[in-house]
Amino acid sequence: MKKQICLLLAGLAIAGCTTTPAPQQDSRLKEAYSACIRSADGNPDKVAACQEVLKVLRTETQHQAFAEQQQVKVLDYQHCINARKSGNDEEANVICTRIWQELHASNQPQ
Repeated sequence: MKKQICLLLAGLAIAGCTTTPAPQQDSRLKEAYSACIRSADGNPDKVAACQEVLKVLRTETQHQAFAEQQQVKVLDYQHCINARKSGNDEEANVICTRIWQELHASNQPQ
């Protein structure tokens, strides 16, 4: 998964050298993020890798609103994971599951 993210970022860096990015490529980046989230299955390490794609999306004007919304969900999920590690597993599990479901649902194919 990390290798795929690195390849994606390298491709974006190369694509950034062109004068105007193609709209189709912009769409592919958003699709790549959504596919990353769907395949993460709630695994915190995989979700963290998806954040790298999200960082690139935040630099794209047309995707900033989407990226900011997703960033909040990802950070909430990471806080849940930390809470789960430090104490109340039952309550944290309920909250984390709800946040993960929202994050996953917002990235379903349309």
